[in-house]
Amino acid sequence: MPHTFDAHFKDLFENTSDLIHFLNLEGKIEIVNPAWLKNMQYELDEVKGRNILDFLHPPCIEEYKERRAVAINNNSHVDIVTTFITKNGEQVIGEGQIGCSYIENEPVYTRFVFKNITAKKLADKKIEENEKRLKAFFKSGPDAVIVINEDQEILEWNPKAETIFGYTAEEVIGKLLSDTIIPYQYREAHKKGMQHFLKTGEGPVLNKTIEITALHKKGKEFYVNLSISNVKLEGKWFFIAFLSDITERKKIEEALIRKEAELLQAKLAEERKDEFISIASHELKTPLTTIKAYAQLTLAVIDPSIPVADYIKKIDQYTGKLNTLLNELLDVSKINAGKLKLAPSEIDFKDFFKDVLTSMQQITPTHKIILDNNDSAIVKIDTLRLEQVVTNLISNAAKYSPGKEKIIINSVKKDDKLIVSFTDYGIGIPQENITKVFDRFYRVDEVSKEFSGLGIGLFISAEIIKQHGGNIWAESKEGEGSTFYFSLPVC
Repeated sequence: MPHTFDAHFKDLFENTSDLIHFLNLEGKIEIVNPAWLKNMQYELDEVKGRNILDFLHPPCIEEYKERRAVAINNNSHVDIVTTFITKNGEQVIGEGQIGCSYIENEPVYTRFVFKNITAKKLADKKIEENEKRLKAFFKSGPDAVIVINEDQEILEWNPKAETIFGYTAEEVIGKLLSDTIIPYQYREAHKKGMQHFLKTGEGPVLNKTIEITALHKKGKEFYVNLSISNVKLEGKWFFIAFLSDITERKKIEEALIRKEAELLQAKLAEERKDEFISIASHELKTPLTTIKAYAQLTLAVIDPSIPVADYIKKIDQYTGKLNTLLNELLDVSKINAGKLKLAPSEIDFKDFFKDVLTSMQQITPTHKIILDNNDSAIVKIDTLRLEQVVTNLISNAAKYSPGKEKIIINSVKKDDKLIVSFTDYGIGIPQENITKVFDRFYRVDEVSKEFSGLGIGLFISAEIIKQHGGNIWAESKEGEGSTFYFSLPVC
C-alpha cells in the first residue's frame, strides 16, 4: 500500500475486531486487515488487486457503489449496512462507514470500516419471527388471551376475548379486570389475592388450570377454563390469562351425569333399593359433611397471614374419598349397561404387581404388605383396571383386619394361569355368605354398621376379572381371616 501507518495505527489496524478494507478509486482492494481476512475466510494474496464488488452479495452491489460515490464526491463518511459473501459462500452482514482520503483536494482511496453484525441480525430476525408468531397466535389462537398489569389494568385483549366476553378491545383496554369480566361475588377476593401476591409472591391459582365462572358484557355468568401465568419486567409484574368457554362441555357433562344417575336409579330398583339408598346416603353424607365443615373453617379464617394448609388437606382427603365412591357408582352403572371397556396390553405381571404394591404400601400405614412370591408371567391386561382390583382387595384386607399387622400376598404361575392371593388375619366371613360378597351392593349384616362401604368394590373387581377371562373367589374362617384369589390366563 502506498500510504504509511505509524506504529500505533498499524497496531490498531492489525488487532482491531472491526473489518477494514482500503480500495483504490477503481474499487480494487489495496489492503485488508486480519479481521477482514478471518471473517471472509481468504488469504491476502487471494483478494489483493480484486474489485470489491466480487465479494459483495449481488443485491447489495448497486447500493454500495452509490454510497461509495457519495463518500468520494462529498468527502464525507457515509453509513451503510451491506452483505458480503465469504470464500465458502456464507453471508457476512457488515455495518459501518465508507470514507474517502484526499491529498491536495484530490481523492486517493476509500476505506470501509465495519462490524460483523451477522449474528445480531440473525438473532433480530429470529426475535422478529417469534414476535410475528406470537402476534399471530394472539390474534387467531383458540383461547381468549388477556394481559393485565399489577394494577389490574387490561393491556391486551385478543379477538377471541371479544368473541367470548362481548367487549371489543377498545372498550376494555385500560379498564380494571375486576370491573369487566369477574363476577361480582369474586371481585373482592380477586383484589385481595392480587395484594397478597404483590406482598408475598404467592398466588394459589398461578400456573394452574381451573374452572371458574366469568361475566359476559350482557351480564350473563358462564363457565370458563382459566390458566394464568406471570412475568416480571423492569420491576413490574404482568399477568397473562388464557380462557376458553366451556359452557357446552359443562352442559354435556351435566347431561351425562343426569343420564348415568337415571340409569343407576333404574337399576337400583331391581334389588334392595331402599337399603342401598340408605347406605349410599350415609356414605356420601359423611365426606360431604366433613368437606363442608372444613370449607367453612377455611372461609372463617381465610387471611394471607394465617396458614390453612391443614384444612385444605382435610378437604382434599374427603373429596378424594367422595370421588372414589362416585367412581365406583359410575363403574357399576357401566357394568350394568355393558359399557365397561378394557384397553389390554401384554406385560410381565411381576413388574406391574411389584409397582402397585409399593404404591399401596405408602397409603396403607396400618399394615405391612408382604409379597411372599411373585412369579414372572406374561399376561394381557388393562393395567389401570387391574390396579383397581388389587387396590380394592388390599384396602378390604386392611379394613376388615383392624389391629392386625400384615397382609400376605402371593402371585404364582401354575400351568396356563396366574393365581394371585391376598390373605388377611381379620374378622373373616361366615361360610354361608362367602359366595355373596361379589354380588352387587351386598354387605354382611353383622359388620355393615361397624365398617363403612357401599358393597360394590368386590362386585366391580369380579366383573373386571371376568372380562379378562379370569376367575375370582374367596376362602375364609370367621375370627381367623380371609384369603381372596383371582386368576388370569397367561399368554
